[in-house]
Amino acid sequence: MAHNINITNLSGHDQEFEVHGWNNNSNLTVQAGATVSIEANDGSSGAIIAVHDGHEGEQAEITKCGFGGNDFFDISNICGAGGNLTIQQAGNPATMKGVPTFMQQCNDAYHQADDNTKQSLQPCVHLDDSGNVVRIDACKDFPQLEAFVRTFADGTTYIGVGAWDGSAGAASDNNQSSAAQGSTDLQVTYNDGDATPPS
Repeated sequence: MAHNINITNLSGHDQEFEVHGWNNNSNLTVQAGATVSIEANDGSSGAIIAVHDGHEGEQAEITKCGFGGNDFFDISNICGAGGNLTIQQAGNPATMKGVPTFMQQCNDAYHQADDNTKQSLQPCVHLDDSGNVVRIDACKDFPQLEAFVRTFADGTTYIGVGAWDGSAGAASDNNQSSAAQGSTDLQVTYNDGDATPPS
């Protein structure tokens, strides 16, 4: 059996996504204000990854109808971020994962950080001309970035590499992979601003 993964772009610009596991592993662009649906077979796994200036950013990691017949999904910032992404089972806000205002929280935390922290983040936090955060690199490549992101997003997105390759990972990351309720259509929502899913 198959369900849809609906990808909604609430921003005012077209947004490119890498698609792994579905859509013939081909990138897709969702126009401003539009929704694109892709088909995902039960038992399949993959990721929907927002692309910012050619760099991978925030991603929805998904297994359809996995253990116990449930969907498993999370929002990960392991590979970075440049916008806000959420995922939930369609019509079920209780299953939402991700931070609808991740980038705004990131920017606030950066401006509140001390000079030493800002200096340490210089290689991996990218600012616009006004000094605001527009993109972060992969948390997995910069321990200081992972530590910084945990100050505002720990327990709400997948930040570190988690239980992987002999590492126990952080419990707050591993908990992101908790099961949803059965197998349904999924709603992935992107925005530069608030990415709360449309009701």
